[in-house]
Amino acid sequence: MINNNFPRAVNKKMEIPPRHKPLANQKMKTISLAVTAMAMAFSVVTSSVAADNSSLGAQKTQQVAIQSSPEYQAAQDQFRKYQEAYDRGDAKTLAAFYAEDIDYIDQDGVETKGRGEMEKLFAENFQANPGAKITITMEEVKSLTPDVQVNRGVATVTATSGLTESTRYAAVLAKKNDRWQICQLTETAAPAPRASSQLEVLKWLIGNWENKDADQTVESKVEWAGDKNFLVRTFKLKGEEAETDGWEIVGWDPDCQQIRSWIFDSNGGFGESSWSYDGGHWLIRASNVLPDGSRSTAENVLTKIDDNKFTWESQNRTLDGESQGSLPKIVVHRIPSKP
Repeated sequence: MINNNFPRAVNKKMEIPPRHKPLANQKMKTISLAVTAMAMAFSVVTSSVAADNSSLGAQKTQQVAIQSSPEYQAAQDQFRKYQEAYDRGDAKTLAAFYAEDIDYIDQDGVETKGRGEMEKLFAENFQANPGAKITITMEEVKSLTPDVQVNRGVATVTATSGLTESTRYAAVLAKKNDRWQICQLTETAAPAPRASSQLEVLKWLIGNWENKDADQTVESKVEWAGDKNFLVRTFKLKGEEAETDGWEIVGWDPDCQQIRSWIFDSNGGFGESSWSYDGGHWLIRASNVLPDGSRSTAENVLTKIDDNKFTWESQNRTLDGESQGSLPKIVVHRIPSKP
């Protein structure tokens, strides 16, 4: 969202932001299978309400009775234990929610069989995606027999960066030894999320920003555009001898599953960047064409300090393939909006 050589757009040549690694490639998709186990804890007590065709008032009365029952309280306890295990990345405990002969098929058609293999899958996910969270929207719970149910819905995985991925699931649950377990689970791709939902992680940048040093000032304004499917940044660099205006568009690439940006300046330079969230900061890989036809690249790091301040660094810079020195870290401050 920022000219990657933010403080030196004229003298240091324009550089821009990196790609978000596709979520599927980070194995985030496999985390969503855990959501079904969460729903499982409630399916035993919600299925009878969903199947009841009586009046709304009767359903409410029945639901209150169910929620005060020992069975419901046991389900709540099971749900809590599952959440705690997930939050601490306990693959072994999570795998226990699945039947010994579980058959799982992910949205790419890859099949996993057996509780032991599920445990490995969870362990790989937690290693690749520490801190990811899961939510679920249950759409249907159907009892086939007193001891067999089908559960359908949408599972959404949220990474620590705030990016999300959703899948649709269908699970068959069986009651064994007074305990519900997932016997079969199938996931399919859910409708692609709106670009606006993927850019929510950057909405704190909306507003006016300024960076000053000894010989120049950079002023930026960030706004929503296109029904919040894009962020647009306009900037003005004021130096001792010249001024440069620029424009940057930030959007979500549904094909590559990452945030990308495109930048242009009034001198004729342009470029593109890809963004990835990495342990508390955004790594922004930039590739640019400068007004004289030369090419530059850089790896820029944007780190949010709070809602009114962030730092910016530009490293691993090249110009026409030759290594260039890094730019010093700068601090960018929010400024009051102009009337």
